[in-house]
Amino acid sequence: MFSFEGYRPVDLSPRLKARVYRVDGSLEEGNTDPNGRPWVMQEGRFPGDNSLFTLYSAPPGGDEAWHQERMTTHHGAHVQGGKGHISHWAGVPDDMKGLWEMPLTTFMGEAAVCNLKDLEPRAISDPSEYPLGEGWRVRSREGEVRGQEIKPEHLSNVQAGDIVLMTSPFTGLEQPWLSAATCEWLIHDRRIKMLGIGAPGIEWQYDLKLPAPDNSPIRRLLLGANVPIAHPLVNIDKLTADRVFYVGLPLRFVKSEASFIRAIALEQEQ
Repeated sequence: MFSFEGYRPVDLSPRLKARVYRVDGSLEEGNTDPNGRPWVMQEGRFPGDNSLFTLYSAPPGGDEAWHQERMTTHHGAHVQGGKGHISHWAGVPDDMKGLWEMPLTTFMGEAAVCNLKDLEPRAISDPSEYPLGEGWRVRSREGEVRGQEIKPEHLSNVQAGDIVLMTSPFTGLEQPWLSAATCEWLIHDRRIKMLGIGAPGIEWQYDLKLPAPDNSPIRRLLLGANVPIAHPLVNIDKLTADRVFYVGLPLRFVKSEASFIRAIALEQEQ
């Protein structure tokens, strides 16, 4: 019989508290996920038996924490796929799969833990080597301190067919950044199943505003190769082994480009 005896579960999902509009008119404050996104909910009353429920949305017109009524499955720890997400982009493959079309084994299995704590930021000499940041951030200037490019030699524990969990202790522009060349290596040489990204820690959402097909290269490459991305994860730095067993399953419904997950790592006890 399969047993988890001898393994320590580590929760990789951030603990979130919703900002809730209660039926009595009160407002219960909450927190945000590592990306700064709140969970806003409205309490309601079921007329059948007077039980209470909460809707995953802000009031009409939004509120001060969230600017719009509707929210998405990209809040909190989630996994995203390509189909229905970037399949309308120019230059992406026609055979991208949705999360609902991927086998369960895509989202669970042996994982390489890549804590890039030794990849310290440094002054850049060639500004063109550092990518454009999220949104409209301008290019860096010579001498500014920036995160280093993540290269295959920094990921030496990644084996063929792995899930990869990646983090660092750095924040903002000092985070090591995942380059397109390294993504190609992960996809074609290591043939990874999934990438899990700690936040903060890794810069991967950059060059977002460039014209297609040069925009958002990391999302484009990974999702185009049917390698889903799980983020924002936490506690990867709490793992002491460089290999764990990862589980982070999407909900079982179709035509959704992303799904909430409860991501955990099972680490063998010493």
